[in-house]
Amino acid sequence: MGAHNKVLYRETQRIRQIWVWALILLNVVYMWYWFIKQVIFGVTVGNNPASDAVTIVFWMIFGIVLPVFILGVIKLVIEVRSDGLYIRFVPFHFKYKQFLFKDIRYYENITYNSLKRFGGWGIRFNLKGETVYSLNGKKGIELKSKYDTVVIGTENPEELRKAMDLTLKNQ
Repeated sequence: MGAHNKVLYRETQRIRQIWVWALILLNVVYMWYWFIKQVIFGVTVGNNPASDAVTIVFWMIFGIVLPVFILGVIKLVIEVRSDGLYIRFVPFHFKYKQFLFKDIRYYENITYNSLKRFGGWGIRFNLKGETVYSLNGKKGIELKSKYDTVVIGTENPEELRKAMDLTLKNQ
């Protein structure tokens, strides 16, 4: 990234919904319980118990790897640069997805229901051809470009809007 494309605003979001954390942690507790009881103490779990090898595999996947991945790795990075808005949904995007100011016709701060409008959080599409990049909440910025409509969830809609306004004003 050269000096002409300096980051003027940056926001990093992580999953913070309490119900997501609760579901994941309940799963983790059960996986650890199953692993300790069956593998460590040798007491089988259930009427038709799995082998110790299967128990270890499930424990590693659902008790360690998946929770760390969901709660520790997944994040949404939003940046305003001199030429546009850039987002990266880690680990699903290997490089930033760019929305160049020259292609954006209109943008505004919105309050929306991600569950109703898009069917949930994450990278979602609806039947109107709109796309959302969202991890939390109900605040965002809606971009209408030459090509499509995109909603980007943000925890700081006013700051993001100000950074975009200031960048466009200075062009």
